[in-house]
Amino acid sequence: MSPPVALDPARHGALRFDAAAAGRGRAIAQLGRGEIAVAACDMPLCFAKDGGTGRFNLVALMALGGDNLFAGAGGFHATYMPQAVLLGAFRLAEGGSGLAIDPADASLGARGAALVEGGAATPLVLELRDALRRLVEDVAAAHALAEAFAKHRLLRPWRLVLRRADAREHALDGLYTIDEEALAALDAAAVVALHRDASLAAAAVIAASRHQLERLRQLHDAAHPDARIVAGELPRDD
Repeated sequence: MSPPVALDPARHGALRFDAAAAGRGRAIAQLGRGEIAVAACDMPLCFAKDGGTGRFNLVALMALGGDNLFAGAGGFHATYMPQAVLLGAFRLAEGGSGLAIDPADASLGARGAALVEGGAATPLVLELRDALRRLVEDVAAAHALAEAFAKHRLLRPWRLVLRRADAREHALDGLYTIDEEALAALDAAAVVALHRDASLAAAAVIAASRHQLERLRQLHDAAHPDARIVAGELPRDD
């Protein structure tokens, strides 16, 4: 990732956006609340705690300690591409087109849809800007969801370990998942409150998505047959 620069029709007239190339090099994607059900079709969902703010971010895992396992030469091989991945080359900006770009992102180059034509931004730029604004709102909704889960003590550390063929181990730290025991122990008032705003359903999907860890392992082993791994969840440390 390089520092974003404002999209300038004069400087970036030849630049194109290849959505299929998005995601290369990204091991984790922040999610909006509205993405939970679709992202869980392929990826383990969990929460990562921001060390600076203490806020829990809803994320999708797309790798096991390496490169994105869904992004390859032939495109993005998953049922759904998270919006933060699709839009990873762009940022909202003041003035001009309202968009800034990361020139080093894999999705920007000589292939794909034009961002500039005839010396002016194309309608695609407006679509990308609107999509970014919707994502910002959806991520805020995901933060509110995480706060509700934390309030009801429904988050617990998700302790993952990768065991390689040479017996080396690598832990993936700093992740949190739904505490299903705490979920089952909620009182009636909490259950009703979480059900009414669809948080209960979201918790169930996030908890179930942990089993997509096996899909990541399969993708890893297919891509690295000489470096197979065993991925597992360590016992709870209560």
